[in-house]
Amino acid sequence: MVEKIKIGWKEYGIQCVESSNVLMNGGMECYGEILHDKCLIRLNVSNTEDQMRATVVHEILHGIENMYGIDLGEEVVTKLGNALYTLVKDNPKLIGGLISPQ
Repeated sequence: MVEKIKIGWKEYGIQCVESSNVLMNGGMECYGEILHDKCLIRLNVSNTEDQMRATVVHEILHGIENMYGIDLGEEVVTKLGNALYTLVKDNPKLIGGLISPQ
């Protein structure tokens, strides 16, 4: 897992934490959260590696929303995050191929 990610001009640290301490929303356990003011993404340590990676993509989308003043809503962020994560996972050469010269 990466330790930090840059979204716009902000650099977010990524931490794995126990859900009992944080990651609760309305009494429900969360997979993760993004704290824009602290530039921090927290992931539930009890998640599988696959779920953590999908959650990072989800939280990155929230970071993009915040940075660029976009309001996608939680349902769209969840669907788009899952779709993007699956796309990258199923096509591991995609990202490198997009940013590297042929």
